[in-house]
Amino acid sequence: MGVPVVLGVASVVASVGGSIMQGYAQSQAANYNAQVARNNQIVANQNAQIALQTGQTQEEAKRIQTGEMMGGIVASQAASGVNPNTGSALSVRSSAAETGELDALTIRSNANLQARNLTYQAAQYGAQSQLYSSQAGWDVANSILGGASSVSDKWLKYNQMGVFGNQPSNPLIQ
Repeated sequence: MGVPVVLGVASVVASVGGSIMQGYAQSQAANYNAQVARNNQIVANQNAQIALQTGQTQEEAKRIQTGEMMGGIVASQAASGVNPNTGSALSVRSSAAETGELDALTIRSNANLQARNLTYQAAQYGAQSQLYSSQAGWDVANSILGGASSVSDKWLKYNQMGVFGNQPSNPLIQ
């Protein structure tokens, strides 16, 4: 076997090997990105649960605060000699109770909204993870096909140059 043939074969082997290694590296990168997306999905779901728990705690605290405020209003009204169970004194307490309850419900609504947004974010991370995982499988296959294309291209060129012992073809005279 002549030097040109050996060099031709070595070039083909190097090209195919390089393509396969490139595909493997791309596959590993896609697998890494998939794992990062899965981790982000877990964190987003945990944050959604934390948002709900924090909202419940804040809602309870607001109701306690409103109850304490209501007790202070009644005590102030009674100490002033006003009957707290009639007229404007009763209206003041009723209004304070309604405002406190509205605040508590707003806290709950905001916590639910935040948790929902985090849950959607988690779902997006999950979809991204699946996309990266499927990409990882195709990277190696694409590289092998690219390598095969490179091999066939080089084989044709070397064959036309007569590297494999045949007569070189003249593309101008056919």
